[in-house]
Amino acid sequence: MDHLLEKATRQHTKDHNSRLVLRAIYEYGEVSRAELARLTQLTRTTVSDVVGDLIARGLVEEVGHGASGVGRTPIMLSMVDDSRHVVAVNVTNDEVHGALVNLRGSLRRQASMALTEHEGESVLATIYALIDDLTRAADRPLLGIGVNTPGLIHPATGTVLRAINVGWEDLPLGALLQERYGLPTSIANDSQTLALARYMFGDPTETPNLVLIKVGQGIGAGIVLDGHLFAGDGYGAGEIGHMVVVDGGARCKCGNCGCLETVASSAVILSQARELSASPASLLHGMTPLTIDDVARAARDGDAGARAIIELAGRHLAIAVANIVSVLNVRRIVISGRVAPLGDLLGDAVRAELPRRTLPALARSTQVEVAAMMQDAPLVGAIAPLLSSELGLGRIQRSPALGPHVV
Repeated sequence: MDHLLEKATRQHTKDHNSRLVLRAIYEYGEVSRAELARLTQLTRTTVSDVVGDLIARGLVEEVGHGASGVGRTPIMLSMVDDSRHVVAVNVTNDEVHGALVNLRGSLRRQASMALTEHEGESVLATIYALIDDLTRAADRPLLGIGVNTPGLIHPATGTVLRAINVGWEDLPLGALLQERYGLPTSIANDSQTLALARYMFGDPTETPNLVLIKVGQGIGAGIVLDGHLFAGDGYGAGEIGHMVVVDGGARCKCGNCGCLETVASSAVILSQARELSASPASLLHGMTPLTIDDVARAARDGDAGARAIIELAGRHLAIAVANIVSVLNVRRIVISGRVAPLGDLLGDAVRAELPRRTLPALARSTQVEVAAMMQDAPLVGAIAPLLSSELGLGRIQRSPALGPHVV
């Protein structure tokens, strides 16, 4: 038994050192072995052994000589961005979208399949078909499969406890994918992975705590605390769409009345805008089909009715934001999703209401931002848990050639 424990401890130490060195190489771009020893506080011999192993695995390469001072010219090391690809899948109400994504978050190949049926087995078959196509097209070793989906997810097992829109209940999606493809899998709630993507691919000087609220046909939040997703004891942390904010309000699909989704979702905003467009006095009159961009444009051009719709949604969202701020004191709140084109029209309404819903001192120290997601944000978010679990990478840096990445 002592021998087994010794071997386990040795392997654990080796894995830890490998992740430590790889993360340093990744974050610093190009770095020498001597610099790695200083950064990681490992011995030069240990660093040399770890680097040799990483080069043999194709994860790291020597990229030339660095500037020399006194002594030998250092050989610089860099991550091989395309040494591994991740299969990323995003499930929405309309389609299953997937891609092969490299270690810097660049999409190398994409594919989409429409969801013509929303029955559980049909959705699962579509996911299988999409992943089959992507794995056949892969020309690099695959690190794993990351899937975003709406619903309550058990993060450790990858079981979808409940996803109403796709007809899943207690579906062991992670186990099914792992058995079919023989790869590590990560199954996560779509709002949670968007929050993690915002954190991992965001400005490294930003706070390690943030909440991203995704507002579309539904409303959900992803919570990142100290750089890690917080899912809650029952894995439902962030299900703010079903927080009751209007007593005696409209019935929600969850069975309660007056939920946030019934008064602040993109679907509700568009429904109210369509009613407004019946009036010849409205700038929205005659527009069909209406979009969130149309509502935002009308409000900015002086349509008082369109502005009132946006402000009402913002005041209701502020109730949820106030509860989050009061409980967690997270100072960075990002509102995104389909309502992003509303920008500061929505953000100003939330910020104005917030001091009336929580301690004013907390409200003043909270930054509320309404921001659009990059088109690839859901897929980039899907790979983030695997980059962390399989390679130990923390905040991810995209290739400088890609420019700034705003999730």
